[in-house]
Amino acid sequence: MAKKPTRAGAAVELPGILDLKAAGPLFDQLLTLRGKPVTVDAASVEKVGAQCIQILQSAAATWHADEVAFTIVEPSETFRSGLDLLGLSEILSQKDIAA
Repeated sequence: MAKKPTRAGAAVELPGILDLKAAGPLFDQLLTLRGKPVTVDAASVEKVGAQCIQILQSAAATWHADEVAFTIVEPSETFRSGLDLLGLSEILSQKDIAA
């Protein structure tokens, strides 16, 4: 997961496999970015685990509560399918995910 600075904040590139091993590093990375606008690139996601999706959902809710932009861009088909399978496609809504 690389962090790339942008004019609007930071960009987080999700790894191909969002499993339990990726959850801790993802949480730590997002925690360091709290208060800054964040764009999460989900284009490379090939496998989705519930733990990472829960972290992303929690981050989206936190950023919204803080009134700071949090957007997931370029979600792979696997990422979208994973959200649907977990019943979370409505929680991470269109306001959070941009194609």
